[in-house]
Amino acid sequence: MTTAATLAIAAGQAFDNLQVRYVIGSLKLVLQNFWSATIDLFPQSDANSHPVSNWIVIIAAQAASISTGVGPLQDLTAAATAVYKLCWMASFLQGTGGITNTQALALLGAYNSIIAVP
Repeated sequence: MTTAATLAIAAGQAFDNLQVRYVIGSLKLVLQNFWSATIDLFPQSDANSHPVSNWIVIIAAQAASISTGVGPLQDLTAAATAVYKLCWMASFLQGTGGITNTQALALLGAYNSIIAVP
């Protein structure tokens, strides 16, 4: 598993990093921890952060619905796709001023500490 220097790099590493979590049976827990750590960074009162918070809510729903332990491969595919899209959306919004650098760095920090580090 590899940490990322940017959200764009995190997007590219999402599948590889989550695959390790899937194989060891901790995908559900990792997704729960990740969405719980990041949802408050993007409040509903800030319309610019809605695209990011919407992806976090999707990840929360996936975490609630996937199997504990090693489930079907679709669990990994759906989780990696959502994390990939979340990271790309946040990277885009950071570059266009839609979210603050503080928000982007906090999201990247959560990705690195929860998803990318064993």
